[in-house]
Amino acid sequence: MPNLQTRLLWAASETLRPIVRRLLEMGVPYGALEVSLRDLFVRVAESELAAPTKRQTDSRIALVTGINRKEIKRIRSAKPQRKPPQTFSINQATSLISRWRSDPKTTDPHGKPLPLPYRTARGASFMKLARQLTGDLAPGVLLKELVRSGAVELRERSVVVLREDTYVPKAAESGIQILGEDAPELIETILRNVFAEGRERLLQRKVFYDNLGSDAATRIRTQIRREGERFLRRIDRLLSHYDRDRNPRAPGGDRRYAALGIYFLESPYKVRGLETPRDSSTSRSTTKKGNK
Repeated sequence: MPNLQTRLLWAASETLRPIVRRLLEMGVPYGALEVSLRDLFVRVAESELAAPTKRQTDSRIALVTGINRKEIKRIRSAKPQRKPPQTFSINQATSLISRWRSDPKTTDPHGKPLPLPYRTARGASFMKLARQLTGDLAPGVLLKELVRSGAVELRERSVVVLREDTYVPKAAESGIQILGEDAPELIETILRNVFAEGRERLLQRKVFYDNLGSDAATRIRTQIRREGERFLRRIDRLLSHYDRDRNPRAPGGDRRYAALGIYFLESPYKVRGLETPRDSSTSRSTTKKGNK
């Protein structure tokens, strides 16, 4: 167990490395992150490690976290920090595009998304599509964001045309929200597989090559993006078939959440964080492939 704890701490540090680098570039000191981590330790111990039959006390949390009781009492008595207000939800934008591409009412016989009027009394419209996802967010706000991101185009006579298969926010604030939502899912998947203890492992695969020529970079990025989006469209259709909001005849049971994501990373070849010298005697002559 001590060795496992040490390796888990190492993994946590390496996971935070790119975030720490960005924090330092933005002038955020260590103390600010320490305050957030201390609060996180207390909140997790309070909500996720509580015994079913016992009340979680300051003393019990202090024993688990190693934080003194006075600080724990201060954190627990403080009001939870509210998330900054948002005019739209990334999940809402993504879900709208997904439903637009899969609903028979908004696609042609070949499954291609149809242009939609913003508002209409009869038939499908962008407003009706947006209202299916949320009742407290004005469809116009969602449309404005989708147009700004380039996902949709607003044409004459208020006709909305879907231009992209996915929603990719351009604002840094929205991108950071994705970081806070998607990265924990990937880490949780890996951790569940590490501590599976005989249970079925979740899908977690990675393919990499470490001797690709930079002259092929543009071609690789284009082809991988095309294949990745094609794959996600198939998964989207698969999951929508079992989603009970879209298919009332889908299998029942307790409500579950499921997601599948992909990413592509390209960078200079490095070994343990250090760039490999550009010397033929140290470079690898064979291409290495890993499938984890």
